[in-house]
Amino acid sequence: MTANEHIANFQTNTKEPKLWQVSLSLCLISVLMGITILAVEVIFGLEMPNSGVLSTVIPTMMTGFYFGHKNEALMVSRTRWLAVMVWTGMSLLYVAGLMRFYDFTLADLTAEFGSLFVWIGFVFILIMTVVSYFMIKSGEKIGIKNRVKVREKQLAKEKQSE
Repeated sequence: MTANEHIANFQTNTKEPKLWQVSLSLCLISVLMGITILAVEVIFGLEMPNSGVLSTVIPTMMTGFYFGHKNEALMVSRTRWLAVMVWTGMSLLYVAGLMRFYDFTLADLTAEFGSLFVWIGFVFILIMTVVSYFMIKSGEKIGIKNRVKVREKQLAKEKQSE
């Protein structure tokens, strides 16, 4: 078997998630997380500290867990990176839409806080993108371990019943 045949065989036998599936799940879970955080803040009247970090970490962990548990294999690194990039891009489009709705521009931000603020925000976005990548991978590993434990318990129950 040649190397190309081996790669083609591997690609057809794995249940690799598609980029749109991972990106869409990240976006949907983020929206649900945002609604949940907003509901908690409105109902209980308290502001959740670090809600921005929570709305990044929880969707990435849940998405990673889902695809790890479902496929029992780590997704290709490229798929993970592209999904995080699409998700980050969609988040930036959302922020741009809010800024346009409220008639607010980057020039206003720069005038208010200085140009250093914009650069700090850019660095923060890069850091959160890298953290998101590793959180998805961590969630996948947890999902795979969970799936293996569930299968082992099922096999143990089947052996006991026989």
